[in-house]
Amino acid sequence: MTIGLKEIVFVSVALLTTLPCLIVVFSRNVLYSAFALFFTFLGTSGLYFFLDAEFLAIAQVVVYIGGVSVLLLFAILLTKNIDEIRKTNMMSGRRMALAGAAVLALAGSFGYALRGTVWAQGGNSVYPATTLKGLGDLLLSKYLLPFEAVSILLLAVLVGSLVIARRSVK
Repeated sequence: MTIGLKEIVFVSVALLTTLPCLIVVFSRNVLYSAFALFFTFLGTSGLYFFLDAEFLAIAQVVVYIGGVSVLLLFAILLTKNIDEIRKTNMMSGRRMALAGAAVLALAGSFGYALRGTVWAQGGNSVYPATTLKGLGDLLLSKYLLPFEAVSILLLAVLVGSLVIARRSVK
């Protein structure tokens, strides 16, 4: 097996995703965890590109990096006296051992599932749309009714949240 540029880039992106995850979990500073979460989201977006899921990769960047990470950073930076809090992300030894056992059980079940899975060979995609253009064509032709139903549902949720917010202000 030869190691090419694609494999090197994949390992780099996987490390860019995994190492900040560890910082998010084990850092005692909430600001460091938020910055590491930004890089975790960025690495996840890169992994979506490797899966040929361009829409999910772009949605990951827009929603999680552009929205969630920025919101978290603003919330942390605008919180008054955040430096006085010394017990952020603290975990006792007993809880850490319990979490480690849960992680090992989950990893074992994933390994069991991966070993028993029959993987498809070849480049034939089982997805109906593999590009953004294909996804757009499907959303505006075959799946137009569910697409419009979801948009009406989201509009109803938005109007409902405005009504609830208006009641609480009075």
